[in-house]
Amino acid sequence: MKSSITTKITIIFAIAFTLVCVLFLTLARIERDHAIEKVRDRQISATNYLLSLYEKSKLPQDFNHYFRNFGFESVSSNMLAAAVLSKGEVQFQRHTPVGTVRSIFYDGRLYLQIQNVSFSLLLESNDTKSIYDPLLVGFLISSLFLITFYVSVIRSLSPLKKLNSDIRKFASGNMEVEICLPNAKNKDEIGQVAYEFNNAVGKIKELIHSRQLFLRAIMHELKTPIGKGRIVSEMIANETQKSRLISVFERLDMLINEFGKVEQLLSKSYSLEYQECHFSLILEQTIDLLMLENFDERVKCDIKDDVLLYVDFQLFSLMLKNLIDNALKYADDKKAIVECQSDKIIVKNHGKALEYDIEHYKQAFVRGATSSKTTSGMGLGLYIIEQICDMHKFSLCYEYKDGFHCFIVKTQKI
Repeated sequence: MKSSITTKITIIFAIAFTLVCVLFLTLARIERDHAIEKVRDRQISATNYLLSLYEKSKLPQDFNHYFRNFGFESVSSNMLAAAVLSKGEVQFQRHTPVGTVRSIFYDGRLYLQIQNVSFSLLLESNDTKSIYDPLLVGFLISSLFLITFYVSVIRSLSPLKKLNSDIRKFASGNMEVEICLPNAKNKDEIGQVAYEFNNAVGKIKELIHSRQLFLRAIMHELKTPIGKGRIVSEMIANETQKSRLISVFERLDMLINEFGKVEQLLSKSYSLEYQECHFSLILEQTIDLLMLENFDERVKCDIKDDVLLYVDFQLFSLMLKNLIDNALKYADDKKAIVECQSDKIIVKNHGKALEYDIEHYKQAFVRGATSSKTTSGMGLGLYIIEQICDMHKFSLCYEYKDGFHCFIVKTQKI
C-alpha cells in the first residue's frame, strides 16, 4: 500500500488519539465503579448508624441534616426522583424499624431511599458529581497536546509539497524555477534537503549553461568556414566539381543544424511545434535530409495509406531520417524498405539477427557489433528515435522476421 508521509502521520496520530480516548474511558469506568463502591459503603454506614440511634431512641430531628453529615443530599428535582424510582435498578433492600431502605442505581449513580408510613426520602451523594472532573481535565490536556503536536509536524512537512512542485518543474526543463527554501533558521532535515538541492540546482544550471555556450561556440566557428567554402565553391568553373562541393557544404550545414536539434532533445529543452501533415510530405523532407543521390535505388517506399499525422514536422522528419539512415548503415545489401500503413510506419532492412536484445541498442552511445568496421557515428540513432517517439506519445517496436530487421513506429492518425 502506497501512501504519502502526511497520510501515514495522520493515521499514527489518529491511532494515538483513539488509544488516549480508550484509556480515559477505561479510567472513567474504573473511577466510576470505585466511587459507586464508596457511596454504597457510606449508604450502609449511614443506615446502620441510624438504626443504632433508633435502638437508643435518639432518632435525629432533621433527617436531611443527619444524612448531609454522611455526604448525602436530598434529590430536589421531582422529575429526577420519579425517573429514579420508576427506572432505577435496586441494588439492595432492607426492612428496618425506621422503614424500608433501598439502594437504587440509575444513570451511573447510586441513590438511597428511605420510606415509611410517615415520610419518603430520596438521597444522592454530593461528591459523585465531580468524580469525572480530573479525568476530563487530563483528557483535554492530552488531546490538546496531541493536536498541537500533530499540527506542528504537518506544518513542518508542508514545505515538501512546494519543494516537490519545484523539483517537478525543474525536471520538466524549467531551469528558471526558484527552489523553495524553508526559513533560514529552520535546521531540520527538510530544510537541509532543500538547501542542498538548491545548491545542486545552481551547479546543474552552471553546467548546462557552460555546455550550451561551448556547443554554440563550436557551431558558430564551424558555420563560418562552411559559409566561406560555400561562397568559394560558386567560383569554380567546372560545373560537376562545383555541384559536388556545394552539396558537401550544404550537407555540413544541415548536419550542424541537426546536431543543434539533437542537443536540445537530449537536454530536454526542445519544445514541440505540432502541425497536421501527411506522411508523404514528411517523407519528402526526410529525403532532403538524407541527401542520397540514388535514394530510389536504395530505399523502396510503399505508402499503403498516406495517413494524416499530428506531429512536429521537423523533429518527426529527423526521426524518420535516422530510422532510414540506420537501416541503410546496417543492411547487408545497403538497402531499406519504408512502409506506411493506417496505424504504423515500418522501416525494414535485411541482415543477421542481433547479438543482444533490442533494448541494449536503444541506449545512448551503443552501436552494433560490426559497426566499427562498416559504419561511423556515435551510436545515438535508436536512442534519439525512441526519444522522439516518446515525445509524440508514439511507441517504437522491433521484430526480426524472415531475415529482416523491422522497426515499427505505432502512430495515432487524426
